[in-house]
Amino acid sequence: MVQPKLYIIDGNAYIHRAYHALPPLTNSKGQLINAVYGFTRMLLKILRQEKPDYIAVCFDSPHPTFRHEEFPAYKATRKETPDELRSQIPLTMEVVEALNIASFQAKGYEADDIIATLAKKAKDKKISTVIVTGDKDMLQLVDDSVNVLNEPKGILYDEEKVKERFGVGPEQVVDIMGLAGDSSDNVPGVPGIGEKTALKLIKQFGNIEELLKNVSEVEGKLQKKIREFTEQAELSKRLVRLDDDVPLKEGVSACKFRDFDRQKLLKLFNLLEFKTLIRDLITKEEAKDVKYKTIFSKSDFEKLKDKLAECKAFSLDLETTSSHPMEAEIVGFSFSVKAKEAYYIPVWHSYLGAPEQLSKDYVINELRDVLEQKNIKKYGQNIKYDFIVLKHNGINLKGIYFDTMIASYVLNPSKFNHGLSDMVLEYLSYKMTSITDLIGKGAKQITMDRVEVEKVAPYACDDAETVFRLEQILDKEMEEKNLAKLFFDVEMPLVEILAEMEMLGIKVDINYLKELDVDFSGRLKKLEEEIYKKAYQKFNINSPKQLSFILFKKLGLPPLAKTKTGYSTQESVLRELARTNELPSLVLEYRELMKLKSTYVDSLTNLINPATARVHTSFNQTVTATGRLSSSEPNLQNIPIRTELGRKIRRAFIPEDGYKFVSCDYSQIDLRVLAHVSGDKNLCESFLNNEDIHIRTASQIFGVSTDIVTDQMRKVAKTVNFGLSYGMSAFGLSRDLGID
Repeated sequence: MVQPKLYIIDGNAYIHRAYHALPPLTNSKGQLINAVYGFTRMLLKILRQEKPDYIAVCFDSPHPTFRHEEFPAYKATRKETPDELRSQIPLTMEVVEALNIASFQAKGYEADDIIATLAKKAKDKKISTVIVTGDKDMLQLVDDSVNVLNEPKGILYDEEKVKERFGVGPEQVVDIMGLAGDSSDNVPGVPGIGEKTALKLIKQFGNIEELLKNVSEVEGKLQKKIREFTEQAELSKRLVRLDDDVPLKEGVSACKFRDFDRQKLLKLFNLLEFKTLIRDLITKEEAKDVKYKTIFSKSDFEKLKDKLAECKAFSLDLETTSSHPMEAEIVGFSFSVKAKEAYYIPVWHSYLGAPEQLSKDYVINELRDVLEQKNIKKYGQNIKYDFIVLKHNGINLKGIYFDTMIASYVLNPSKFNHGLSDMVLEYLSYKMTSITDLIGKGAKQITMDRVEVEKVAPYACDDAETVFRLEQILDKEMEEKNLAKLFFDVEMPLVEILAEMEMLGIKVDINYLKELDVDFSGRLKKLEEEIYKKAYQKFNINSPKQLSFILFKKLGLPPLAKTKTGYSTQESVLRELARTNELPSLVLEYRELMKLKSTYVDSLTNLINPATARVHTSFNQTVTATGRLSSSEPNLQNIPIRTELGRKIRRAFIPEDGYKFVSCDYSQIDLRVLAHVSGDKNLCESFLNNEDIHIRTASQIFGVSTDIVTDQMRKVAKTVNFGLSYGMSAFGLSRDLGID
């Protein structure tokens, strides 16, 4: 008969291991979560791989233990737990609770003592134990029913493995450590005796007590040392020995593993924004009880059209051939008029063997009236996209009322992703089908019109139905947080304006771009020749490995930084090397020119819409944490201007004939808002007196009067002012200002 197994996790060891293994991850609220995330993943791995019958997590008590009372310097050399880690410990305990795992903590005792006590109780109940820790103290507990699992090293210690590690059995581990001490816990041992000498003595005498009785048999200086530190050796053994009789409120029976408290766990994971773990927790098999229907016949379509015309609100979503609305063709329409109900109308699935579908023109003409009805509210996810696509098909979408993506952004602008699948995971605890499951990715990606109707229909219905349900949840949450006015009065009216701006686009001088391409290509060719001349050979300038060989082997320049693959050729290194050699300077110039050509000249040429001869960027409402708009494909907010070459690129953007460009900017709007919100006397005074706030700040930083503040001083002050506004770190400020 197989014995049931108890897995005991050393909670503190797990937390520290997770904290040091992962970079400082934060969620959108700026809360550090790396230790909690790593801890959670390790716990889930144990549950998944080992499938324990019983499981417990033991934590140290924050109070002094009996060891501290006997030896105040116990663990005194340990570094204090950093605040960044300490703040995460309560969250790890919440994870343990949500996983329905028993946790133990006892005042005056360490987690190790609780582990020893549980292992002893488990043995009495004929339950075998695996202790999960990297702490060598635990090896004293190993016997025929207790093993110690060191996960990082992949070692499961039984009695034989302990003998391999220490040279003695588990019962003598405390004697070895009593003599040799343990620097990690500040257990003193006997000065001058290490593990090797301790092993020799314990093999000869059996234990510390027998050694001390027969110390006269020890030769030379070692005997003197042992006599001098007799009490310290006895103390060290007491400190190392684990107490297996800790008074616990609950025993091993409380460790019986039960399934997770799924709702509690999902709520906690959503709070911490553990998106991957949520996806792992929720399976697609947890299908919703929904009514989805695909519309093929005119009679069914007429019924749906009447239903849409009679309702107060509905959600809609388009399936198309492209993610860019200016190039997208409609493949199908999906609608939802109530929770758990949705419809899909395929109109342009064109694969071999596709079923007969209603014609696109017919569906568009028939839907026009209901889609242009102002008094019927329309919900969508990124509804600006649908607005543009419908506009190209002769429909002027009216009654745009609610965009779930924008609502998610208003509720939490720092959140990294406002995608529908993430919201559905967070609010509806449901895992949606990924679009890549339908169209694939990379070189094998196909367009939606090539995907079978029976696969697209549930995916499209899901989009519309979940948006309908999310509207009710997000609307209520914004109301509770006094954000409804911002959403309905500022953000939603902006959707249509941005859509019109995107459709209009911006004119680009194509002939000028072609000339610029020739100019940049000629400059690059000339730079290549100069670089080859200085390097005394041809090589791939874009290859860090080949450039490294030229700089550090052939030319003998001093390597300043190392990477995993060799010496670094990053910009900061080249700038330093350029002080004494012309080649690095030429390479920097080459890289800058190459970047400008590929990022702007080539990219802009490819992004010109052949139908309009204009560039149509996407204006994003839900990207920046500060509330500003961003722009993509191309990023019109990042066209360079500081260099002559950058200004040449800007000149490619031209106004329509008979029009002019007008540049407008708020005057330090961020800092004015900061002055209003904070009520800071100096800030308010500066603006009320129409002073230049950056000059005033510079005068305070550098301790000079405002009339002698230089441009460079003002630039430093500006960095400080805006850095304060947007939460810049000390590291960020030092990097931007080039100071320590």
